[in-house]
Amino acid sequence: PLMGLGLAYSGVLRAVGDARRAMYVTLSGGIVAAIMDPILIFGLGLGVDGAALSILFSRLALAVLGWHGAVKVHNLVARPDWRTALADGGAVASIAGPAVLTNLATPIANGYMTAALSPFGDAAIAANAVIGRLVPVCFGVIFALSGAVGPILGQNYGARRLDRVRGAMTDSYILCTVYVAAMWALLAVSSNGIVAVFGITDPAAVDLVTFFCLVVAGSWIFHGFMFVANAAFNNLGYPLLSTVFNWGKATVGTIPFVYVGALYFGAKGALIGQALGAVAFGLAALWWGQRVIARLRLPDEGTRR
Repeated sequence: PLMGLGLAYSGVLRAVGDARRAMYVTLSGGIVAAIMDPILIFGLGLGVDGAALSILFSRLALAVLGWHGAVKVHNLVARPDWRTALADGGAVASIAGPAVLTNLATPIANGYMTAALSPFGDAAIAANAVIGRLVPVCFGVIFALSGAVGPILGQNYGARRLDRVRGAMTDSYILCTVYVAAMWALLAVSSNGIVAVFGITDPAAVDLVTFFCLVVAGSWIFHGFMFVANAAFNNLGYPLLSTVFNWGKATVGTIPFVYVGALYFGAKGALIGQALGAVAFGLAALWWGQRVIARLRLPDEGTRR
């Protein structure tokens, strides 16, 4: 509940344009955890219990700082009222429902990827776990962009500035391409160091992690395209398209590609299959996102669907 409140407050702050305060809300949890973990786990000798308490304190900080920004600074949150909540429930559910389904697609795709790699032994699973740790660190900017660009699109659409909506989409695609290309190059030159930092010694695991850094990391350009397109769909009145694309990538864009790749080329083939699925759905989302933007009409004119 504390984390849910904190993230909701952060979303409200982003929607009103206070992106810096929203960022501080999100960062506060990590900062508190970084401070409290060594104190509680090692300083007070609480071990696993200390880690649990640290999570509690970090999420409390998330909720308190978010509440301060959304309630005290901007006065954006009213007292809970069941009648109002029920009256607004349909409108909220029309966006929240597809958004929830959209987010469920990724863990299902990751689960299938783990299952596809498991026949290749512990080394493949270990390498996949390392890749799973690298992705949010290396491509966190892309994840953040998908959350930040949505309110920008919505605000400019509401302000009747379709030129800015189109400009924000184009700039987002350019940022995805440039950032991922730079990070891909950094991963490529740092692959040996990454293997050393994670203490990977099995040759098969080393080979897979290195292969990701040298080849597969570039596919995140297309993941980024889909993230941006989904943000547009969610904020411009087409939330079901986000669900369709995410579930499409998690199923049609993952299972056959990964299966065929693993069947003919082993663990590396599975990684390549996942990347090819991302390329296909990323390009399709980019095209459909541009199609949606091209068909936009001003709010008082309605939107052609």
